[in-house]
Amino acid sequence: MVTSVEAKVDDVIFLEDFPVGGAVVVVKDNQVLYGKGFGKSRLGVSGKAFTTDTIVSIQSISKSFAAAVLMQLVEKGLLELDKPLVQYLPYFKTTDQFMSNSITVKQLLSHTAGFPGDVWIGNLVSPNASEFNEFKSLKEHCGITDFTLQSINNREDVTKYFASVALSYPPGANWIYCTDAYIIAADLFEKVSGLQWDEFMENVFFKSLKLNRTTLYAEKVQQDEGSAQYYTSADTTLRNMIKSDANMDVYESPFPVNPLGAPLGFIYSTANDLGKYLSSYMSENPLMSQTMINRMHEPVWQINRESGYALGWGTRRTRNHTFIEHGGGFPGVSAYVCMVPSKRIGVVVVSNHDKTPSQTICYKVIDTLLERG
Repeated sequence: MVTSVEAKVDDVIFLEDFPVGGAVVVVKDNQVLYGKGFGKSRLGVSGKAFTTDTIVSIQSISKSFAAAVLMQLVEKGLLELDKPLVQYLPYFKTTDQFMSNSITVKQLLSHTAGFPGDVWIGNLVSPNASEFNEFKSLKEHCGITDFTLQSINNREDVTKYFASVALSYPPGANWIYCTDAYIIAADLFEKVSGLQWDEFMENVFFKSLKLNRTTLYAEKVQQDEGSAQYYTSADTTLRNMIKSDANMDVYESPFPVNPLGAPLGFIYSTANDLGKYLSSYMSENPLMSQTMINRMHEPVWQINRESGYALGWGTRRTRNHTFIEHGGGFPGVSAYVCMVPSKRIGVVVVSNHDKTPSQTICYKVIDTLLERG
């Protein structure tokens, strides 16, 4: 039987919104109100339907996970958001050590540290980065040599790389989205907690939320029959162009893999697991205290009249509702999650093509639900 919620959501989602495949999940009061897959997770002879349990890259939605485990350290009294980062990572500095000594943990997580947006070291260390045409030009733009890339073996090395980075603004003076900052965030977690970030995420955090099909490990995903292949229509992006379906204007995109970059954007999950994840912020037994959640979701920087950025989450205030949200994009990936904590509603959109309008779909669905009351 089709419920009124299903019918209303179905009215604003169209199969053609998904160039290849994707899934949408709606949660409210810790329950799944809607869950549906669209299109294909893989094309060609191994063609499979995309479902709400298909494992797919979530890209920068990963940042909220990295911020969440740091907030748990704050709750335990092991970390203070307003303390300088260098107090916990004494080897951290930029080209202006005097200024970078004042960068706080809060500024690191809210993209207000003053870092430029084009550091790129976090993505260039990906083992298959050279499969993209822009790899060479990005290296040249950033002045990053092969020797430098080969010297990056762990997240502490990435933190130390920032000694060669010049700040674009004084800390706290402006907002610039610097994806690489979140590798420093994982390094911070390790030094403060004494735990391995990857092992904690995999064996403690994901398990505590029952995210059974969420993982950091690319090999595990690639061996899973229920995982997605990735596609793009931008033939200028790829060095090797492979068409899985001669009738579709799409090309296979390289599998998004970057173990060091997991906290900035290389966690893999499913629409169902992300629904559970959103619910964990809005349930009666949340993943941390409500006080910590409120601090995490409080905008640190107001980007414009509606939108701001908190700690690992974007914020939006419109029509008397506060939205907590984040997107994720990469060649072959477009994903978006959004929740309205006051209504305990969350929407997840994942897909395996970078032109899927995941944010638009997410907004249409959540607006429909709010109109419904």
